[in-house]
Amino acid sequence: MILLDCGNSSLKAQYLGSGQVLSSFASSYRGDWPRRLAQWLQTTAASRCCQSSVLDAKRQAQLDQCLAQQFGEAVTRFVSEARSAGVINGYEQPERLGVDRWLALIGAAERVEGDCIVIDAGSAITLDLLRGDGQHLGGAILPGINTSLQRFREIFSHIDFGDPRIGHNDELGSSTEAAIQIDYPDRSIDRLRDLVTNWIQRLDQNASLLLTGGDAFRLQSVLEQPGRIVPDLVFLGMRKLAEQ
Repeated sequence: MILLDCGNSSLKAQYLGSGQVLSSFASSYRGDWPRRLAQWLQTTAASRCCQSSVLDAKRQAQLDQCLAQQFGEAVTRFVSEARSAGVINGYEQPERLGVDRWLALIGAAERVEGDCIVIDAGSAITLDLLRGDGQHLGGAILPGINTSLQRFREIFSHIDFGDPRIGHNDELGSSTEAAIQIDYPDRSIDRLRDLVTNWIQRLDQNASLLLTGGDAFRLQSVLEQPGRIVPDLVFLGMRKLAEQ
């Protein structure tokens, strides 16, 4: 089986067999990335593919064509749900929670017992609170460490940035608009530190802090709370759902 995690800036893939990662692949979206992906897929004996994707329509169409040539109809695209694998989506409209965040929450529930904060540090930084009973409490979305506000707006081009819910908000967001944080004087990393410090108090005193994404190591060094890096958190969530 192939697991594909298609983010805003790059895609990652794992080839699983007998419960083990047999090989992996990573690529930016520069140049002829579908050809590079197809060449790697041909080195595997996988007959099934599961994907998590936040791609725009153009790139998604390229990906779909590539996967159809390799797998035909044996492709599953995960979506955010109201409830799955013991995790309860905290969004008012569950399907609007980013699927990568949803899968990271499912992966976190597999990895730790008890309450936790999940931070995915990529082109956008997402922060989500998860109770030990599986209830997602909402979270925040901030520009990535090296992401300009213009690029951040491009990533969320489907969002109306004139929405009054967007801005400096100290409450947990239960919608994408309420979660987006851009109206503050500090850097994203400083704002994130403040949110973690304040929001971790809403959880059990033994709550875990899980970090994933390309800038996880950098965040680990600046956050005041000790965090554990779990590089494959989204893949853990995908594997959990694929096995159901």
